[in-house]
Amino acid sequence: MIDKILNFLYFKNYFRLAVYFSKFFALFDNKIKKRISFYNYFKKRKKNFSKDILEILYNPKVFIIRFPENTEKIINQIYKYDKLYKKNEFSNDGHVEVYQSEHNLHQKPEFDEISNKLEKFINSKLEKFINFNKLTIDKLWFVITKNSGIIKKHSHFNSDFSGAFYLNVEENKENRNGLKLYNYLENLEIISYSVSENKFNIDVTSEKILLLKPNKNDLIIFNSYLEHSVDNENSKINERISLPFDLIF
Repeated sequence: MIDKILNFLYFKNYFRLAVYFSKFFALFDNKIKKRISFYNYFKKRKKNFSKDILEILYNPKVFIIRFPENTEKIINQIYKYDKLYKKNEFSNDGHVEVYQSEHNLHQKPEFDEISNKLEKFINSKLEKFINFNKLTIDKLWFVITKNSGIIKKHSHFNSDFSGAFYLNVEENKENRNGLKLYNYLENLEIISYSVSENKFNIDVTSEKILLLKPNKNDLIIFNSYLEHSVDNENSKINERISLPFDLIF
């Protein structure tokens, strides 16, 4: 009965009420607490969603796909960036040994090609999972993380999906470095594309913290409401370079 009430409010875009009632119901059922942050994310968006989009976003997912693009060309473009290492509005986000560019690279001519390729590739691969709706890159930036760098836990409140294209990463799989996703809901779908099988394979995990160790050319995409962090301590490479982005329907 409680789930029916909360689902009704969610699919009617009554997110403020969903937050209120989930907090109330959580007094009697501890499992409901898991959904409070979820409904709060949609409340903060201050946006009306179609039922189709809400169904897509309801269950958390992470997509792992190999994107066969020339990473060296992109890295060279990054090092030519005219504001490289200059302070910007993201310089004081609390991360350690991390530089991130302004988040408008998709609007700059020198990054126009990779932005368009990324958007087209993502839509072609995910079309069945997003019911053939179109995702658009709303923000694009690069991140350079030093070998002692840490990106603190955070989420992206102004987008539907977020992700990163990995240009230079450590290949060591034995340490605990990598991208951590924090799953406060019951199940998280891990949807990996197999090039050899030419299909997606789906696994489901109930782990609260999922550690992903991306390879060069990996493209990782996940629901924007999922909190995530990056640990690059004691890395054997001097600079871990990625091209993160936010996507909206």
